[in-house]
Amino acid sequence: MIDVYRDLCASAGAAFRASEVWLAPHSMADQLATHPLVNQDYVLIDTLEDIAPARDGFVYFPRPIRLNDLHPMYGLAWHMQLTGEDLAFSAETITDTRLIPTRLPPQLANSIRLPLAPYCPNSLTTHVYGKLVSYGNPDPFGAPDAATVLALVLAFWDLRAPMARNAEDPGDPSEDEDTVSVVQQDGPLPGTKKSAHGRKNKRSTQSGPKRRIRVIRESPYLPARAPDTREDGPAATEAGAMAPEPIPQPSWKDETLRWEVSMKFQNRCPNPHQHRAIIEAGGECKPTKVPVKAHFNGPKGRDVDPRRTVRIVPDRS
Repeated sequence: MIDVYRDLCASAGAAFRASEVWLAPHSMADQLATHPLVNQDYVLIDTLEDIAPARDGFVYFPRPIRLNDLHPMYGLAWHMQLTGEDLAFSAETITDTRLIPTRLPPQLANSIRLPLAPYCPNSLTTHVYGKLVSYGNPDPFGAPDAATVLALVLAFWDLRAPMARNAEDPGDPSEDEDTVSVVQQDGPLPGTKKSAHGRKNKRSTQSGPKRRIRVIRESPYLPARAPDTREDGPAATEAGAMAPEPIPQPSWKDETLRWEVSMKFQNRCPNPHQHRAIIEAGGECKPTKVPVKAHFNGPKGRDVDPRRTVRIVPDRS
């Protein structure tokens, strides 16, 4: 059994490195939590190969999926091997690494060695020859059961259906997605070392391979507003009462004015891009004082507000 589990982890790790990656919008987590597939008593599986947007995939949720008292799920990953009747399917849920020891027995929680990454898998589910299996005991790790993991993956596939992409070129993102490329590995490539001679050895400091990420736009997944059926006034309800007028939402773009910032010193992090990773790994970023010149903040071309107006952010909770 241990050898089988190691093989599964090795194949899943290879799938992580070669998978299609999506960045989900904030509203998608709520839609997945309330999706019919996730909230019904059973899940019917057709041909996984026909409905999957990619054979190997990973999706990250900035706002995690929350189900009951389980750990929040910041990511879903799936991996397919072989084809047809021999198809082997596996899926993983990704959660906050710091939450892993919260449900373990105290003696085990104190001795466990957690990874340094901010997120890590907390469940592994497989579907082979019609059998759905969950490896490990998911309860101490705050992980959903095998059926729920499969339902979550299928629910995401339902939202990101293959036909939503360009049928002529499957590599092109759909009109509801933007594409960005990021470096897979920070720092110099393996086998090279940083040169102390500046530009003499450029190849030693070249960046690693890039990975394409599909950024799903927020607009298609925001709840639609009720259609306005008014002709001369608000539409009447069935009981004859008048529908209330919609409350206009404030817009910081329209209502924000510029404000003056005088000369001062501020504490700044010397490593702003790596600050979160350094803190979560147990390191420390000592702030340094830097001078800030006198300037004006806010949209250009606006009047200066002596009350220092800040931008208005609509409440989307």
